[in-house]
Amino acid sequence: MLDQIPVQVIGCLKPGIITVIAFPGVGMLDGGLPMELPTEMIPVELRMPNSEFIVVRNKQSGEFIQVLPKDSSK
Repeated sequence: MLDQIPVQVIGCLKPGIITVIAFPGVGMLDGGLPMELPTEMIPVELRMPNSEFIVVRNKQSGEFIQVLPKDSSK
């Protein structure tokens, strides 16, 4: 089973890692949940702060499988 998690980029706070907010506008006082993703997993055009996209995650293992553009989840 797979989860599709909407995220918004905060920025590159560590080398090789992009920090994002999962579920922006939901929870943590509308701030969502911070997550870290490997930079190489995210297409260059989606790495800028405030970029939004969908992260596909395996529910059982918790492994991040792929990144999809925001409009592809429909």
